[in-house]
Amino acid sequence: MKIYTTRKITLCFTGMLLCAVCSASTLTAATPSAQQTPTVQQEDAMQFIAIGDTPYSEEEKQRLDGEIAAAIKAAAPPFVVHHGDLKGGAETCTEDLLTERRDFVYGLLPSRVFYTPGDNEWTDCDRSFLESPVSELESLDLLRRLFFAEPLDLPESWQYARQANFPENARWFRDGVLFMTVHLVSTNNGRLDIQLDDIEAALAMVDARDQANRVWMKKSFAAALKADAKAVVVVTQADVTSPDAEGPCTAINRMNCDAFQNFRENLQRNARKFAKRGEARRPVLLLHGDTNAYCMDKKFGGTRAPNLWRLNAWGDFKAPADATVVTVQPGDGQHPFLAETLLGHEVPADGCE
Repeated sequence: MKIYTTRKITLCFTGMLLCAVCSASTLTAATPSAQQTPTVQQEDAMQFIAIGDTPYSEEEKQRLDGEIAAAIKAAAPPFVVHHGDLKGGAETCTEDLLTERRDFVYGLLPSRVFYTPGDNEWTDCDRSFLESPVSELESLDLLRRLFFAEPLDLPESWQYARQANFPENARWFRDGVLFMTVHLVSTNNGRLDIQLDDIEAALAMVDARDQANRVWMKKSFAAALKADAKAVVVVTQADVTSPDAEGPCTAINRMNCDAFQNFRENLQRNARKFAKRGEARRPVLLLHGDTNAYCMDKKFGGTRAPNLWRLNAWGDFKAPADATVVTVQPGDGQHPFLAETLLGHEVPADGCE
């Protein structure tokens, strides 16, 4: 979680809840707010709901328990993704609290919620200002035991898989689109502020996770091509455009470096290759939270991978608490990905600063 003391925004929304399902894969939204420009959805469009960076307060928790949970159940999406930070940074990482949040998040759509960890759930659990600081490595072990002990019970057609030794990294197919979670978190992906653990041991764990992420992403894109997937969506917690330092992480400089540089480069490389011979590149979306901006970056892939977009989803002190409805429509070359908030029908800014 990155805290922006001068950018906390309060917005008021009107409109009806997202409600019925018009097909097995496409949600029907209420009439958009006046500031939204409707885009005709393609026949191959599908939708899902993303939520993250919440609850950070009792007010957010009550809204989640009430309006948001009810709207998700009414919309009946094929699945929900939680992109990390399901507790506030000032809350101690107790087993009781994490269990309560697990039961709530997984209860939003039983057996259909995919979760990738945030820094608040483990890397930041050793902060001295907490009531009971605990080891971040022990917190990660606890998180895996509580949230990832068992795989989800999904139909065989989803081709659901998890990475060995890193069960938080998952992939699945739905409506011809491959989705994957990749475990990247803020606090420079766990390379900074190691307060209660052996620093060398903690950094070795980060190195191992980075390597596992590289392998997972490469294999997942290969699986997408083999299955002739029409698009790929990558979900993680960290805003990989906002590192805590500059320059590559090396054997000499393992902490004060750009912990996301290799991930960005690998994602661009895989997105660039995501095409069948002689065909145009297929669309790829990186969905994340962690920072306050709510925006769609259509130029994230640059000239190397112009098919790669980035959505910084709603959350991280955006008010009021809400979820993001994401549309994937690979057949629309101009707008393969759309988003709006579930309750407020707010669309993201066009471009991320």
